[in-house]
Amino acid sequence: MGGQNALANVKGVVFDMDGTLTDSPLDFNVIRAECGVPQGQPILEFLRGAAEPERRRAEAILDRHERRAAEDCTLREGAREVTEELLRRGLKTALLTRNSAESVQTVLRRFGLRFSLWLSREDAEPKPSPQPVLKIARAFGLAPAELLVVGDYIFDVEAGKAAGARTAFVKARNGVPPPAGADVVIVDLRELLEALPPV
Repeated sequence: MGGQNALANVKGVVFDMDGTLTDSPLDFNVIRAECGVPQGQPILEFLRGAAEPERRRAEAILDRHERRAAEDCTLREGAREVTEELLRRGLKTALLTRNSAESVQTVLRRFGLRFSLWLSREDAEPKPSPQPVLKIARAFGLAPAELLVVGDYIFDVEAGKAAGARTAFVKARNGVPPPAGADVVIVDLRELLEALPPV
């Protein structure tokens, strides 16, 4: 965890989906290979610059993998408990993912998760752009500094920091080391309940 006051005055929490709230079977190296994306290059950014019909073919591959992952993923321990408790405390909550809207709807339906709002890649520029975080802040009527962005990948921290929000990095099973800029680092989502403002 970070300092005791690292998350003071947070009024809204923005969660990533895959790897943060769910343990997802998505294998991005396999997806890159099938789509023809160079190793190490972000898939969505590559697709944005790809020409038709190659882009359409690759998008279909990505959608197939995401659809299967949404049906097969499991909920991370503490995910429902934490999201429900934050709503009970009066904090606004959002889900922000680079995944598709269809996958988000599947996950929310399967696990009964509730959020004040959610954004997929169809709704805003994908992370690490700060644009979706700023869009959430506006929707909530909050300053970006009153938001906490929670995720398991560097893009989550970069998007939050660029927007002026606080960030919490979740150590996940993918072994990604915590970025230096994260305000707090957690292993269990339930650690947020101790760090965030009480009722």
